[in-house]
Amino acid sequence: MNQVFSFNRWLLLVAKHWSENRKKYLLGILAITGIILIWFLFNIIMDQYRSMGFGTQVGTYFVGLFIVGCLYASTLFSDLASRPKGINYLSLPASQLEKTLCALLYGVVIFFTAYTIVFYIADIIMVKIANEVSYVYWQKNHTAGDVFVPEKVVNILHLEDMSAKKINIGFFFLLGYFAVQSAYILGSVYFTRFSFIKTTVSLLVLGLFIIIFVGKVLNVFMPDGNFYGGITSYRLYEGGEMSEKIIRLPEWVGVTTLFLLKYAFAPIFWIVTYFRVKEKEI
Repeated sequence: MNQVFSFNRWLLLVAKHWSENRKKYLLGILAITGIILIWFLFNIIMDQYRSMGFGTQVGTYFVGLFIVGCLYASTLFSDLASRPKGINYLSLPASQLEKTLCALLYGVVIFFTAYTIVFYIADIIMVKIANEVSYVYWQKNHTAGDVFVPEKVVNILHLEDMSAKKINIGFFFLLGYFAVQSAYILGSVYFTRFSFIKTTVSLLVLGLFIIIFVGKVLNVFMPDGNFYGGITSYRLYEGGEMSEKIIRLPEWVGVTTLFLLKYAFAPIFWIVTYFRVKEKEI
């Protein structure tokens, strides 16, 4: 039998994980549903007119996704924080690749799917209720010429901005979420205690370092000018803004860089997580 990855053995591991954690997961789903419903109900009570608008739905989805997703990600390898549980985890007759893929399946794929389904169930119900409440409010308080327009359920996965380019900003929010969540998954392996807090602090310090490095260090070495149309082209001023040159890198460099910035962070963190779990000792 393959010692690196066996699909049948991995399915048994996935089933074992579900049998041991299904009650916790089902209670977690009920808790998330309840929190979302209570939050939407609070909005309806506080604002009887337009309480379930675009901003409320989108904000609730992504704020909840980031907070709950990162909290859950920071617990995926929590067994390694305890010596008895860690020994049991590492001695389980499955390869480290299978264990890592099992954690990613539940932490990334299943969680995202379950959270999105739960959100839409709550969202559809509360949008309908909010429209009924808003209509009653409109009947009592509307003026001549005021037309009632019911709110619609927002398609979270397809949020076009108002510019001519019609960029799907929802897609970029999701890419950012998976990148950040993957950092918390890695943090759950590196930090045995208070993983969520330590990972958050580490990301904040890293972000501050990047801002200072780019803003205070790189700018010192750059000639007078600014980036133009992306990070692979630079507008160079020679003798003032009336005399300028555009320096561009080859197009394939820009395409490759943009692709890596969009899609590479999460897979890189997942790969590092695998090797970190593989090297883990209790």
